Amino acid sequence: MKRALKIAGAVLALAVVLLLLFSGYVLLVWDRPVDRPVIAMTARRDSATVARGEYLFKTTWQCWGCHQAESRGSNLPPSGAGVFDLRTTGPGFGVFYSANISPDSATGIGGWSDGEIVRAIREGVRRDGRVLFPIMPVDWLHGLSDEDALALVSYLRSIPAVRNSVPANEPSFFAETLLALNVISPPPPIENPVVAPPATSTLEYGRYLATSAAGCADCHTPRNLQNGEFYLDSLFTGSSILFGEAEGEPLLSYARNIRPDSATGIGHWGEEDFIRAVTAGYRPDGTALDPHMPYPQYKNINPADLHAIYLYLRSLPPISRTMPRPKYSSAVAASAAGVDRGRLLFDARCRACHGDRGTASDVTSVRLAEATPLYTDDDLRNFVGEGQIELKMPGFSRTLSPSDLNDIIAYIRTWERQ
Repeated sequence: MKRALKIAGAVLALAVVLLLLFSGYVLLVWDRPVDRPVIAMTARRDSATVARGEYLFKTTWQCWGCHQAESRGSNLPPSGAGVFDLRTTGPGFGVFYSANISPDSATGIGGWSDGEIVRAIREGVRRDGRVLFPIMPVDWLHGLSDEDALALVSYLRSIPAVRNSVPANEPSFFAETLLALNVISPPPPIENPVVAPPATSTLEYGRYLATSAAGCADCHTPRNLQNGEFYLDSLFTGSSILFGEAEGEPLLSYARNIRPDSATGIGHWGEEDFIRAVTAGYRPDGTALDPHMPYPQYKNINPADLHAIYLYLRSLPPISRTMPRPKYSSAVAASAAGVDRGRLLFDARCRACHGDRGTASDVTSVRLAEATPLYTDDDLRNFVGEGQIELKMPGFSRTLSPSDLNDIIAYIRTWERQ
């Protein structure tokens, strides 16, 4: 018995020593720089190049949505500090903050070379050689052409610099372990020129847009929540992430299956159905998409680009994968009917376009707070319920219940008393 206890004690002691050694190794190497070259590149500064970069930044990739402390609009500076709380995602990855990518020389990217910025965008490696945690969608940006990557650089160089020091990331030990063991690692270095297909309405260009020059694949593809890897054999079949959960939002949803499967995807959608959904937030059945699908910004997508994306998606083999329907958070269920619940429903359905308390946003010039006193409750109920297709506003009569509409109107009326 004593011999067995001694052996067990020795084994336990050895395990503790190995664990300490492993922990020390992880802490020593997880944030080590990656040794890879920076390609010498120079971004043009002409107006067409800046405009292309602005289109990619504001519309197709919507980089501003992550690179702000709060996603308040594409015209506000990308000064960083957007919070990504991943402590409850998968095994728990920690808390991460988006970088300041304004051209400030001290806290932003003003001192970076054009090649260093392109490397960060497409390979997920910072100026100091350290790896960006894969919230930055380098899996898809890795295929961005040299021309488009440099257009982004050109646009970022054109905007005002903002001095804003971003907090240091707080990775969990599990995340540090994945980085130390290269389970999380940057994609292969780009050593040769990357050229996009001609910008025409073709399957090839649609594929480039959907997988590299826009965020379609990043949202609509499932991933392994243990290590962040995408399931590429299930491309465009819907997300694994419940959008809005980590942020504590009132509306929670998964990105849907957009393969051409008739039962679970968009197989029965015509091109007009697709365009209306992407740019105006209407499904073919008349229900409204939730704003995690950023149709307010996508209304500015080039129609030829939308046509190419549609052609590409329709060319894919159908895959059946049913995604859960959007749902409201427990806060909505627990809120009292009337103003309290109306505030949450407004934030869930209306704020993305109309701004906080109806003060407008960069996607609409309608100042709802100023307009609503001119209308009766019935007018507002009809306006919200029927929508305004010419203004790219979906109708909510098939999405919100009469009590939902009443609660939203009750909240809107509180603006008039303040």
